[in-house]
Amino acid sequence: MAMEDYAQARREGLRELHALRARGEDPFLPVLSEIVPKLNQMTQVPLGLVQIAIDQIDGTATRGRTTAFSRSFLPLLEQDSEFASKWSLLYDGIMEDGLRQPVVALEYYNRFYIIEGNKRVSVMRRLDAVVIEANVTRVLPEPEDSERYRIYQEFLHFYADTKINFVYFSHEGGFSRLYAIMGKKQGEKWSGESLFDFQSCFYRFSQAYLKQAGGHPPMSVSDALLVYLEVFGYTESYDKTPSEFERDIERIWSEFVVAAANKPAALLSQPAEKQQSILRSVQSVWHRPLQTLRCAFLYSRSPQTSGWTYWHELGRKALEETFGARVETTFKENVSSEEAHAVIEQWVNEGYHVIFATSPVFIDAAIRQSAAHPEAKILSCSLLASYHNVRSYYLRIYEAKFVLGAIAGAMTENDRIGYIADYPIYGTPASINAFALGAQMVNPRAKIYLDWSTIPGHVPEQALAAQDVHILSSRDISAPHLESRAFGLYHTLDGQIQNLAMPVWNWSKLYQGIVRSILTGAWSDEGVHNADRALSYYMGMSTDAIDLLCSQRLPIRTQRLVDLLHERIRAGAFLPFVGPIADQKGTLRVEPDVALTPQEIIRMDYLADNVIGRIPPIEELSDVAQGLVSLQGIRAATDAAQKDDAGIPITADKG
Repeated sequence: MAMEDYAQARREGLRELHALRARGEDPFLPVLSEIVPKLNQMTQVPLGLVQIAIDQIDGTATRGRTTAFSRSFLPLLEQDSEFASKWSLLYDGIMEDGLRQPVVALEYYNRFYIIEGNKRVSVMRRLDAVVIEANVTRVLPEPEDSERYRIYQEFLHFYADTKINFVYFSHEGGFSRLYAIMGKKQGEKWSGESLFDFQSCFYRFSQAYLKQAGGHPPMSVSDALLVYLEVFGYTESYDKTPSEFERDIERIWSEFVVAAANKPAALLSQPAEKQQSILRSVQSVWHRPLQTLRCAFLYSRSPQTSGWTYWHELGRKALEETFGARVETTFKENVSSEEAHAVIEQWVNEGYHVIFATSPVFIDAAIRQSAAHPEAKILSCSLLASYHNVRSYYLRIYEAKFVLGAIAGAMTENDRIGYIADYPIYGTPASINAFALGAQMVNPRAKIYLDWSTIPGHVPEQALAAQDVHILSSRDISAPHLESRAFGLYHTLDGQIQNLAMPVWNWSKLYQGIVRSILTGAWSDEGVHNADRALSYYMGMSTDAIDLLCSQRLPIRTQRLVDLLHERIRAGAFLPFVGPIADQKGTLRVEPDVALTPQEIIRMDYLADNVIGRIPPIEELSDVAQGLVSLQGIRAATDAAQKDDAGIPITADKG
């Protein structure tokens, strides 16, 4: 019986060998000593007895009898050979008594190479075993500046805490994301109960995911699990049944496709609108009932206390004024991120078609409710678009900031200009740098003194005044109930504030465009045309979604400069971010005459060379700010070296 299995395994091995040769690939097992010529000179750390997944075994440690096996450890030698007899006897023994003796292997970049036990691996694969016991020695790679190496350093931290080797990610930051989802901290040893629950969750998810994939998964199980848990949460998922996993996986399959493609989000300068013929429009009026699109707006604060919410509320009201009976709207203010789940679910149950989550703090609720209610259109007001089922939207405020910087550069009396930022999240450095470049364009000596309003116990206005800074850029607009005039670009003189200019966030243009896109059917076309990437609406001056309001105090020539810049940016004839652009260390970030793409602008995480100040770490911020920054904050890399349990220095996590 065992010899028949050998013959069948050999036939499969020969088919694989011929197929690989036909493609010009090496059909035999990879050899670690040939992959890493300095293998014997590298640091090796004994790990002891370890359970390793069969599909993590790549090849053999040395050449030996590697040609006796195909790439998948299928036997190749003749059926009447001594090798075949030993393979068959081993097969019978494992069938009767199980595998008694562990294999011996080297681990390199979390892949395994067999020193002793190739036939055992071959038989266990033939028996469809999932794991095999092995005495493992880890080979530590030499340091190098590569994503592969940095991912492995993250894995070493994770392994030190968990002793789990079957979880591995394709991109940097994956393990940090997993720690956050699990509510764990790096360096915290996982309890036996935590390990059991996680491993059980992993294998049940793996079964459901691979079944849904039908043999063609778009990404690895580990990468897919990370996407799944970011949508549904770990505490809500670790005890789910395979059938529950299957249901959820089917609902969010497009998210796996998007994550696997790893393409930048499709940034749409304005929502598409499908044009209809006159005949078709007349027919729709006479033969179809008037459709009412029901839209709901989720606010983290009230329009009376928040300038941000106030502008969104103006956009909501403009929808009703523009579309009349075609659109019905509602809103709820002062909603926490925890309450958002229930509010969105209630709106979906009440029949609302479109839900605008107007703050990045609602992204978690938006993602989960979108998975639970795929029939609803849920949008998140944020810059980092990552999900296909939840479209994001934002405005190109950096265009207005560039013009404000030019005004400040022209108006400063001592080349010192203040900039008060709030949250160190993606998009904020773009605004700061655009302002700095605008000032530098008209005044090469201008320096931007950067400060932050979200540091507890710190008054940035006082700190800047102490540095003889009297022209400041602060929050874009005050809430209606606030009497302070310290917003936009202003000048302080003898304790008095003179407003010079302010940006206008015209969300009504964006909301009207999105609603019009849905009503005409273009919304669905956009999704089909971008099936493998996230979608984000990113509108600016070209659509009047961003504008400027200037004071009559501006000198006439400065006003002419503003008009010129506004006109050129609006027409797409002038781009704020064109090189050369250097950072604070003097490093050239943008080559001369090269324009940054919108994706590069959004992801900007450095400050221009004429900015004096820094991006504060999350621990220096207020509790409210930390909540938002933890979602979309800029994570600065640290140079602090850390060590694993074996005392081997490893680089810090940059995720």
